[in-house]
Amino acid sequence: MPYGDLERKRQWELQHRSQRLARRRELRRIEALRNAAQPSLPHVEDNGAGVLWLPVVGGVALASFSPKLAIGTGSLTLLFAAVYKKGWIWWIAGVLLLVIGILFQWNERDTKK
Repeated sequence: MPYGDLERKRQWELQHRSQRLARRRELRRIEALRNAAQPSLPHVEDNGAGVLWLPVVGGVALASFSPKLAIGTGSLTLLFAAVYKKGWIWWIAGVLLLVIGILFQWNERDTKK
């Protein structure tokens, strides 16, 4: 296809118009058959609130093992959320990890006395 000369390009496009249109029709038909054969799955909009319990469960397990590690993980999560401008779910997860770690740390300190 001659792209260097605009007049030759126009002539080529006029001569091959029927071939290009036939190819486009065939591609549309193939795409329609593909979409009919594989219907898309229904998509449920979820902004992440349903998985908020995962950091809570993980934070409790981590805090029961090592409260200082849970406090550090919560702090790093908050730092990550601030630096990379993550959504509110990251902030809540970081605060929950931090609070659970602090609570377990206070509980551990009280039981040692």
